[in-house]
Amino acid sequence: MLPRFGYLRPATLGETTRALDDYAGEARILAGGTDLLISMKDGVSNPKYLIDIKHLPELRRLELAADSSLTIGACVTVNELLVFAPLPSGMAALREAASWLGTNQVRNRATVGGNLCNASPASDLAPPLLVLGASVRALSARGERVIPLKDFITCPKGTCLLKHELAVEIVVPAAEGTVSGFAKRTRIRGHDLSVVNAAAALRGGRKAPYLKIGLGAVAPTPLLIDAFDGIDPGDEAGIMKVISAAIAPIDDVRGSGFYRRSMVRVLVGDLVRRLGEAGSK
Repeated sequence: MLPRFGYLRPATLGETTRALDDYAGEARILAGGTDLLISMKDGVSNPKYLIDIKHLPELRRLELAADSSLTIGACVTVNELLVFAPLPSGMAALREAASWLGTNQVRNRATVGGNLCNASPASDLAPPLLVLGASVRALSARGERVIPLKDFITCPKGTCLLKHELAVEIVVPAAEGTVSGFAKRTRIRGHDLSVVNAAAALRGGRKAPYLKIGLGAVAPTPLLIDAFDGIDPGDEAGIMKVISAAIAPIDDVRGSGFYRRSMVRVLVGDLVRRLGEAGSK
């Protein structure tokens, strides 16, 4: 059973930021609710107020700009992202990750902003957004700021958002000349949390390549690894040496640290080979 709470449904974005300012530290944002309501039922979270924002049109934007950058409103659902026809081919990792996230029913409720703000180390959307260079636009009654996603998630279940701030949208820069992909390993077939997941973005193919790897469930936060200067995308051993030094997987009920390290090698190896072949065509 849910604990008692006050329910606020602001009519505008301005009312939302004022409510966050008035109830800073006492309120939680309600978008899809797929994680928040469960944590409330389990007694993990007990906010005095819920601020419902899923109806606000400014947070429902899903647009590809003339410069090929992508704006994803914080309340865009995962299924809306999954079926977004104008999504550029260079951002394929986003569509692939969205297809892996939860069941169809969950994807109809879960939001892109909520997935990031939940700050799970095993987030499926964080690794592809990291390798694509995404940023989060945050708004408050006192102003706004743009936060690179690599700086946004600070610890398990924690972000750098202040108590009076709202994540409004995610902006992904143009991905022309980029090939990207996503892969995930779970305990069971079908819907399950990641034991480990990986995203990769490769620009330049075999000539002057630029490689980025995003990983989930191998550290306290989703990781962006891009220190591959001078390493050929075909040099799997060189790539894995960099990755192995960056990750710190743990043992838990879903898998051991040893298993996660082994699966990172498999997933990243497959991804880099696939993207290298695609980029050379």
